[in-house]
Amino acid sequence: MPDLIGRLIVIRRRVPSQNAAQYAHWSAYTKERDMWFLLLRSQLTPRDAPEEPVRIILRSFRTRLVDYANLVGGSKPIPDSLKRLGYIKDDSPRWFFCEYFQSIVPKEQERTEIEFIPWAGVEE
Repeated sequence: MPDLIGRLIVIRRRVPSQNAAQYAHWSAYTKERDMWFLLLRSQLTPRDAPEEPVRIILRSFRTRLVDYANLVGGSKPIPDSLKRLGYIKDDSPRWFFCEYFQSIVPKEQERTEIEFIPWAGVEE
């Protein structure tokens, strides 16, 4: 997985709030999840999952901040997609750790950035 360390993926879509997904019809969540898969797949070639843990930083650039729990919950399709693509073995704490940040930007600058960083220093 060293080939990914320092790699930055930029998706021109903001992470939805968990509240938006939680109260929507299940088909709306499925559509959102599949959209994230396609967007990530356009930048990440499928591969075999690594045998070491993966750590990422997820930065959400949005017009309005959401509370932390909504940011984390709304981001769930991202680790699910990374697992399907073979970039993480599992989204359990043993194999995956993510730090979440958000910033306010104008609407035309909304995006999500995913950066792969070294696992070192994360408590197991």
